[in-house]
Order: sequence, then C-alpha cells, then structure tokens
Amino acid sequence: MNPILLSDFHHEGRGPELMKVHYRGASGRAIVAVDYFLSEDSYTPENLRHLRFFKPQVFMFTPEEVEPYTPEFNPWEGETRFAAVDFGKSAWLQRFSSRHLGNCSHYRFMFYDEFLDVICEGVEAGHGAYPC
Repeated sequence: MNPILLSDFHHEGRGPELMKVHYRGASGRAIVAVDYFLSEDSYTPENLRHLRFFKPQVFMFTPEEVEPYTPEFNPWEGETRFAAVDFGKSAWLQRFSSRHLGNCSHYRFMFYDEFLDVICEGVEAGHGAYPC
C-alpha cells in the first residue's frame, strides 16, 4: 500500500466531494476522470479539481455505509490525511484475467460518501474540471 497524490487529494476528517464522473462514450463502461472539491475548499470554479485515469480497465463505486473496512483495503486510520492509495497488485486485481492488466495497479480513492476503486495504468491530478 502506497499513499499517493498527498497534496492534491487528501481529507480533513472527510474525503473530497465527488462532483462529476466522466465516462468514455455514452455507455458508462469505462471511467476516464472525476471532478472533485477538497473538503477545505469552497465550491467555486477555481477550486474544482480532477483525477484522470490512464488506460482504465475496471472500476467500482462503493457507498461508505456498506464498505466492510477489511484490513487489506482500509488504510484510512491514523494521523496521515491521505485519501488516495495505490494497492499495487492487490487480491482484487488478481481476481481478474491478467491478459490486459500487466501494467496496471489497483487504486482506491476515498470521497465523502463513497469509495472509488480503479484498476488502471496510472492516475494524475489536475486543476479545473476535466477537459472533455
């Protein structure tokens, strides 16, 4: 487990606020990016940020209230305020066919009311809304 994006995606007692999910095409089969506000920022256009996913293969949203908080996927306790984690080749990633996943990692993002798990080749944070 490796905390990532420490200055761009963190929590102050609650996770960033998810504002919009961007999908490839109209089907919603592939996630491309998400827009969010950090919890300490006001909801103004200049404070909007985004995460962009590179070569996403699998994604899953889990509501906070049904998350089982198993030890393998619950890194949020403690003093550090990170809200994004690279789990590498997690057990969840290994359950899928490895044919297209050789360069991928399992990333988890803690938002205010939900978690987002993404298996992809990388992620980057940026300022402003994701440019569609």
